[in-house]
Amino acid sequence: MKIFLLLLLVITLSTLSAQIRFNAGASFNIGIPTGSFSDLVETGIGGSVVSELVFSDKLSATISGSYQNFPGKGEGFAVQGKVIDFSVQAIPVLAGVRYYFVNDFFGFAEAGVHFLRVTADLYDVYSQEKVSTDYEAKYAGSIGIGYRYQLADPSVFELCGAYQIVQDDFNSFAIRLGVLILLDNI
Repeated sequence: MKIFLLLLLVITLSTLSAQIRFNAGASFNIGIPTGSFSDLVETGIGGSVVSELVFSDKLSATISGSYQNFPGKGEGFAVQGKVIDFSVQAIPVLAGVRYYFVNDFFGFAEAGVHFLRVTADLYDVYSQEKVSTDYEAKYAGSIGIGYRYQLADPSVFELCGAYQIVQDDFNSFAIRLGVLILLDNI
């Protein structure tokens, strides 16, 4: 019986590994702040690296890491003879699931953490210094839709839009433009 179960496990794992495909890529991101976050910062830009583990034609899992920089609103403000410009940097690390409604159109949900840091540039007539907070982790999630366009046999262009919900109302709408390499087609 043990040999039979071991043989069944080996056959199942080899069948699954033959069907699983792996994709990897990068994207350019535009982050549009919403809610009270939009009162503090302007539209930000950044980039992402994405990996996708495809289980079937309809379902896949993703892991992504990004960097986004949101500049502070306004030209800066003066305090005690110094002018202060600030920005908020975010490093989202998310795991998610994609569901393909049709061949190239998909919906997705992600969950993870955003590491946030506020950086201020302080300057006056005589000097300039940069002050930063430590990165602080905030729980986050996003939900969105996307579309793929086949560029060549081993690559696709992706356009995605997602609403990112971040703890303490650091929410934003993200637009991602990227290229994924279909590693099983290389």
